[in-house]
Amino acid sequence: MTSLTRMDARPVLTVLPEYALGAFLWINRDPASWGGIGPNLYDATFWDNSFLMSEGLWQKFADWAMDFDHMEFYQPDVDDRDWDWIAFHTRGLQLSRWLKEEVGEQYTVVYLKPFDDPNQRLEARREVLADGTLLELASFRPIPATPKRLCQTIQSGGQTGVDRDALDFAIAHGYVHAGWAPSGRCAEDGCLPLKYQLQELTEGGYRQHNRLNVQDSDATLILNMGELTGGTLATRSFAQIMDKPHLVLQLGEHPLEDSATRLQTWMRQHSIQTLNVTGPRESKCPGIYRLARQLLNSAHAQLSAE
Repeated sequence: MTSLTRMDARPVLTVLPEYALGAFLWINRDPASWGGIGPNLYDATFWDNSFLMSEGLWQKFADWAMDFDHMEFYQPDVDDRDWDWIAFHTRGLQLSRWLKEEVGEQYTVVYLKPFDDPNQRLEARREVLADGTLLELASFRPIPATPKRLCQTIQSGGQTGVDRDALDFAIAHGYVHAGWAPSGRCAEDGCLPLKYQLQELTEGGYRQHNRLNVQDSDATLILNMGELTGGTLATRSFAQIMDKPHLVLQLGEHPLEDSATRLQTWMRQHSIQTLNVTGPRESKCPGIYRLARQLLNSAHAQLSAE
């Protein structure tokens, strides 16, 4: 369900974790003004009988908010490899549903993702309805001026080499990232870090996740060195079978700027919004992560300069 214009006369309770004392609930008593989330209502420091929620629910919120507070994502050297944003939001949304059950129809309950989430733009703000379903709302946050983007979403399976570079590129430049990972989040360097917000297959390995990443995207970009083999070759076959646009670029064979221009032209021709990016793993083509990053950065820079 999606609404871009929903307005409500009831006070709005916004669930949003913030730093300092584990603040997690904000109230806007004049939602008709639509002027933001309003002042902080509750944090993790104490509970008393005047609270809108039960002590048990407040404690669950406090634990959730302090887990976020302790991560200190604003620090430049924070290690967030094991932070699971998907699990964190699942937990927060469940707490928001319980809050809605307790406050009833007197308040509108909204769940808002923090800016720290690399995928903050994906379902950023949702209202929790009485039956527990979610209604997507337009963000009241001002949209900062951003460079033009190659697409909206970068899809990848997370393997070392090209796949991993695609995810790191997306996070670095503010693209939404997505994709399917094999069962166990397996990669050749171990378990794929949880900071990459990919769906894990309950069953199946590399071939299955390659197929799903082709299926769930508008087009597939294959960055390669030499002959296509293994999973990279299978990915091209999936794209051909599904009649999905696909482009193979051989890294290092042509000037970087020419390859970047070719990539941009192809993406415009097909109006690509979700791009699956894949290629060999790092052990098969040492240095391909770096070359893939140079190409994506060049294409992004060219587009931003237009």
